Amino acid sequence: MQMVGKSKMAKLLSVAAAAVSIAVQTAGPAAAADDGHLIKTDPSPCGGQEFVDYGPGAAGGGDNDDYFLIHDYCSDGHGVKAWAWQNGTYLGGKYNGNGLNGAAVVWDPFINGNVAPGDAVGMKVCLVDGDSDPTPFDCKSYTFTSQDG
Repeated sequence: MQMVGKSKMAKLLSVAAAAVSIAVQTAGPAAAADDGHLIKTDPSPCGGQEFVDYGPGAAGGGDNDDYFLIHDYCSDGHGVKAWAWQNGTYLGGKYNGNGLNGAAVVWDPFINGNVAPGDAVGMKVCLVDGDSDPTPFDCKSYTFTSQDG
C-alpha cells in the first residue's frame, strides 16, 4: 500500500468533494421524479395503459405534460380499453381497436390538462371485444400518487 502525503491527500479530497457537489447539483430540482407508469392486462399481457409524465405531447394528445397511451400488443382479435381517475373523480374511458400493427391511442383526460403534485391517479386496463363490451376481461388496476405533477 502506498502512503499519500497530506498535500496530495487534501487535493484528492478536494477533487472528490467537487465531483460529489456536481452530482448533487445535477440531481437537484431540475431532475424531478418521473411519474411514468405502465400496466398491462393480466394474465394475458396483450393490452397496456401507460401514463406519460413530462411527455412532449403527441398527435391527438396536445402539447402538454401528462397523458396516457393505450397499447395493443397482440394480434388476438381483442381491443383494449382503459379508464382513469384523478383524485377519485372518474375521467372516463378510451378504446384502442387499432390492433397489433396500429398506433397506440393518445388520451389526455386530466382535469386542467395535467396532474399536480400529490394527485392520486387511478388506471385500469382490460381486453375487450369492442368499445361497449359489457364483459371486459384480463383487467389490471393501479393507483399511484404523483410526486411532481
